[in-house]
Amino acid sequence: MKTPLKLNSIDQEHLQELYDSSGVARDELPYSAEFDTIVQGFQDRTFKNADHEQLFGAILKYVRSSSNAAKEVPAVELNEEQLKQLKVVISRHGSGGKMLPYSDQFNSAHAEFNKVSGASLSDQDFWRSLQRMHGTKRKPPKRVKVAAAKADSDEEDGE
Repeated sequence: MKTPLKLNSIDQEHLQELYDSSGVARDELPYSAEFDTIVQGFQDRTFKNADHEQLFGAILKYVRSSSNAAKEVPAVELNEEQLKQLKVVISRHGSGGKMLPYSDQFNSAHAEFNKVSGASLSDQDFWRSLQRMHGTKRKPPKRVKVAAAKADSDEEDGE
């Protein structure tokens, strides 16, 4: 694991702006072209030579959630045996069943899974498989606009 980034308020604002402009939900960022754009933009703006792992950790730490909604991503097709193997690999390499992208744990888990399962998943497909193992996210409820109720007539009398 690399040293986490410590960002001042200006660098945090730059990171927030880059994340908001990407239009991609945080869980869908790793191993995408949009994340590569964020990394490059951050390095250009702040002159910090941060790598992907450090910057993703900084996004988790400093970036507020935004209106970047999750999109429908294609599911990675794994059979039941591969899903069982994935659970074993995650428990062996992850801490608390979770792992950060771009980390050494992620890379070793990815290599082991491809070796054990006979699959040849890309980094992005392996990340999506991990996301799938954690279950689908609950969709927020739809808000319905309700007309405001009129004030009681007793209050209007001034009593």
